[in-house]
Amino acid sequence: MNIRAQTRRQNENGSIVAYFIFVVILVSGIASLATYVTQTTNITKRRGDMIASREFAYGGVVVGVGSLNKAVTNIANTLVKNLSAQYFVKNGNLSDNKTNVYDRTVSAPFSNQTVYVQIWMKKGNTPTEARVVGTALVGKVTESATVNVRMGWARPAAIISTHAGTSSSGISKSTAQAGNVVITGPGTTGVTTVDGDVLANGRVNIDNKAYVPPASVSMTNRNTANQIPDYTTQGSSNALFDFARLKALAKATPNVLNLYYTNNYFTNLNSFIAANNAAFLTPAKALEGVIMVEVGDKDNGTGNLTPSKIPNGINVKGTLFFNFGPSYGPLDKIVNTAAVNINPANLTGLNATNPATFATGYPPAYYDKTKNPTNCNISSQGFDNVTPQEDFPALVYSIGILDIHGPANISGVLYTPSFFEIENKSANQIQYFKGTFICGLGIIIDNGSKGAKSIVSTDPDCIDSLSTIGYAGKQVLVTYWE
Repeated sequence: MNIRAQTRRQNENGSIVAYFIFVVILVSGIASLATYVTQTTNITKRRGDMIASREFAYGGVVVGVGSLNKAVTNIANTLVKNLSAQYFVKNGNLSDNKTNVYDRTVSAPFSNQTVYVQIWMKKGNTPTEARVVGTALVGKVTESATVNVRMGWARPAAIISTHAGTSSSGISKSTAQAGNVVITGPGTTGVTTVDGDVLANGRVNIDNKAYVPPASVSMTNRNTANQIPDYTTQGSSNALFDFARLKALAKATPNVLNLYYTNNYFTNLNSFIAANNAAFLTPAKALEGVIMVEVGDKDNGTGNLTPSKIPNGINVKGTLFFNFGPSYGPLDKIVNTAAVNINPANLTGLNATNPATFATGYPPAYYDKTKNPTNCNISSQGFDNVTPQEDFPALVYSIGILDIHGPANISGVLYTPSFFEIENKSANQIQYFKGTFICGLGIIIDNGSKGAKSIVSTDPDCIDSLSTIGYAGKQVLVTYWE
């Protein structure tokens, strides 16, 4: 009996050990499962926090870019004042002698969340590029987002007319001179085409022979949300160009063909004509750089520009600026029947009905690098030197009109506070404009000649970084995200 009892006790002890081992394994499994669940939950939460943090960082960048755009487009105040009005403060620890950093903590429009936003820019009154960084903390996860932006032209188009215009739907020159856009023609077998948008505060009147896609036309924008600012009235806050800076560049550009000043500043039309004709015989085949011509008294005997006076045409690589004197009114003009070639494009493969063949001559390729505006020092005259990023116009009038009747091949921006009169007057003649017209008193593009071709085609590259006063005409454009 005792022996049996002892065996039974041993069996019971073995069962307890086995049970204990089972319990240990079970508890260990439960613990492992709990640990796995906890780790999975933590990973899921961290991933959720990471996604949320990144999204908030992106949102902060959007707020920063919006604030910068408001600062750039409000040209009534300086960039710094405009940023300050939106609570951005210069960070003295991050700023240095080359870079300014402005920052703030953004809470709206977020709920129970803040984002730290920085705007990094080169020093200067009107930096052309910036970097906007947003940083957000959600839980224990910090994420950042970065976008690079530039200050570029706000209204890419082939024609921009800022005058209020009239309600007239006519296609006469007088209708155009009232501040409207008029496009006519062509004659038999000819072509009149506009490749690009046409933006006008007044009317845009097109006859049924010209090809201008209706979807590309935006007119009667006066007194609407789409009204085009007054880009042309000198002294206004939106005026694009500093004529005094153009004059300084002309005086700083060497030119031995100018017998009066040995630079690109011409005091009268006769001296310009002589230098232009002589330049055609040089390796450059053109005058180069920023060229300013003073057009004085209307009755000084110089008269219109004709092939007899300019047998090889006006040839310029760069900018040609006609500064009309006080005797000229907005509709007073010089009639030009000679050819005009300013940054001319290679038109060998031109098909007037195929925009893919519309070549450009911008930017100009300078034969003499010393005449490139970037190599002209105008700081001693109180102006900022030109940077490689700046685009300059091709043809500028101060107030009067250069009435273009002859062949034309111009690449770049054409600008005047007054009126553009572009009339194709000869059979089979080509008037080719690759860029943007910006005018204050309207424009007429008239082609009634047999076989003649009148082509206006926009070129974003010639206007995107246009060198304007401050940020006139500019807005913030995204370049790329990091």
